[in-house]
Amino acid sequence: MYLRKLHRRSRALAGRWLTGVHAYTDTLAQRRPLWMVSLAIDETNLSEGLRAACASSAMLLLGLLFDHPDFSWAAIGAFWTCLADAAGTRRMRFVSMVGFGLLSTVAGHGVATAAIAVLLFSWAGALARIWGAATAQVAILAATACVVMVTHPLASMTQTAPFLGLYMFGCLFATVLSFTVWRIHPFGPSRRAIRAAYSRLAGIARDNARFLAHDAAQADVAAHGASYRSQARAALEAARVALAAVPPARAGRSALYDNLLLALSDAERIFAYLIAVTHTCEREQQRLRQDPRARRSLEVMAVLLRRLGQAVQRQPETPPLELQRRLAGCGRRLEAALGALLPLRLNVDFMELGLPRAAQLPWREAAFLALGQAWQTAKVNATPQSLSWRHAARVSLATTAGFLLVEALHIPFGYWATMATLLILQPSVSTTWPRGIERVAGSVLGAVLAVLIGLVIYTPLGISLVVFPLIVATMALRRVSYSLHVLFMTPAFVLVADYAAPASEMVYAMSRLGNNVLGCVLALLATFFLWPDREADDLDQRLAKAVSANLKYLLAVLAAGGKWDSAIARLRREAGLASNNAEQVLQRLRIERRLDRSSGVGLAALRTLPLLRRVAGSTARISLSPQAEPAPPALQQWIAGVSGEIDALLRGAADASGPGPCIADSLTPLQADAVAQVQLLRGLLREHVQAQAEQTPGKLTQIAE
Repeated sequence: MYLRKLHRRSRALAGRWLTGVHAYTDTLAQRRPLWMVSLAIDETNLSEGLRAACASSAMLLLGLLFDHPDFSWAAIGAFWTCLADAAGTRRMRFVSMVGFGLLSTVAGHGVATAAIAVLLFSWAGALARIWGAATAQVAILAATACVVMVTHPLASMTQTAPFLGLYMFGCLFATVLSFTVWRIHPFGPSRRAIRAAYSRLAGIARDNARFLAHDAAQADVAAHGASYRSQARAALEAARVALAAVPPARAGRSALYDNLLLALSDAERIFAYLIAVTHTCEREQQRLRQDPRARRSLEVMAVLLRRLGQAVQRQPETPPLELQRRLAGCGRRLEAALGALLPLRLNVDFMELGLPRAAQLPWREAAFLALGQAWQTAKVNATPQSLSWRHAARVSLATTAGFLLVEALHIPFGYWATMATLLILQPSVSTTWPRGIERVAGSVLGAVLAVLIGLVIYTPLGISLVVFPLIVATMALRRVSYSLHVLFMTPAFVLVADYAAPASEMVYAMSRLGNNVLGCVLALLATFFLWPDREADDLDQRLAKAVSANLKYLLAVLAAGGKWDSAIARLRREAGLASNNAEQVLQRLRIERRLDRSSGVGLAALRTLPLLRRVAGSTARISLSPQAEPAPPALQQWIAGVSGEIDALLRGAADASGPGPCIADSLTPLQADAVAQVQLLRGLLREHVQAQAEQTPGKLTQIAE
């Protein structure tokens, strides 16, 4: 009963805590705009942190009650089991948590040689990416448990059985707690995903307000705005996937599901609205900087959007009509301040998810179907040419080498180095390097925090109580920032180790820090020297798809005028995803320092992608304007002709021909603005292709072929 009350109170506490954190980060964002890009505070899950902390701390208190230090391993098992909880249906969550408990227990027993166990489990954990995020999460945690378990000295079965029994007890306790006292609502993941989407939309509004308040460089503003829009698009896609994963038995007879679907539909329309607002703010910055009404309206809109997301998560069964009414009024004030016809309409229609709905089959049929699909996926990837197969080989060899190294050198707590190697290694250089930096930074700060706590806390009871808030922070912030996750996990594990075998916290903390640095070095060496897989240099293809998708979106909107329908919404989504994909490849090439070797396309993308964002903004203004009219056939033909010309230019045809300049005399201001953006795009790409043809004659012909 007490845990149930704690669960309910944690939800209310999480809401108040997030409100305070958002207010604080808003203040920081005004001083440092990149803060809100690097931290996803809206993804904090305090309830998840409290559940893991209750499970782990309960095991420590039992160990204190029975004077049995090995209950610290039950606490670790409970913590890992909560980490292995895959969001989704109850069946998926149960399989992931119980499956992890069984796999990790086998990892600690029944393996002839520790090195072979580390090799096999790390290989399987890395290869599990091919079966999806949930499977990979369980498999990599099982591999982590293997790395830790094989270093625990057990002389005989009389020691092994009680030790593994305690560890399994912790895993089962966390599972039972998750499905009885601390249950997760079937719509919980989708509600959190929609709240995150609204928070990302609020970030766009805040970014526009800061843009109007400060005179920033145009290039920096374009890049920063693109980051916010990219994150919002990703959050909306995650919400779509979460809603599509709701079983039909729940969705078909639930008004709550309809409310969530309508909230997501509104979020899509608000996203298009904010894109149009961003475009207007960029074009009218000098005038709007003198008028504080637009900035104040955007700041209020950001607050209302964040509250809308919180309302959808807390009370999805009740439509937030009052907040929507206030948001619409704020939109009218912003429309007047901008001097542009941009009406904000909500509760218009339901959106189409465009994703296959999850089918709730009987468990036997579902198991056989899942096994069959997993076998087919494994056969496709069972080849040295597979990137996933090579990544699994790289991870297994590097992790095993790290394990043998620390064993040969007798490094205290060497399993932390092996764990770091396992967890840092990613499929490409561009993702491994930032991951390593984040882990080392988090470990350094976490080690300092562990030492400071160790100077004050000595007793097992004190350790049990202090571990509670540390685990809460570790779990609650794991989706916010990997550095923060490691920062709080480091002192938590140091104190649990001290609980099992009291010693100097300084020794524990410094050992963990040094081992994490060693693991990071091993991971980077493996990334660069063991089948180095860099991001595919397909920027030219991604750029061509982005340009084509945005011009298709523009052509459809010009043909329909201000009409909004599902076809236009689908084209807008495809254009946004294509631009995001091209920007992600460009960013990875920059991290890997290969931008100057990307056939010159990278330099064109640096200038083209911000311009594509402006094309999308101009298109969004047309689609939302009530005065928009269908474009004349001549303009539609001109856009289609230019689209074909640009496609030929991106394929390397420097002599591609296209229509002449568009006559803008008979065009509306909105249509003329869109034509101007397309002409800029056309001229930029033609200039780039011609320059490339002069520098490397014959190379573009090979690319085209």
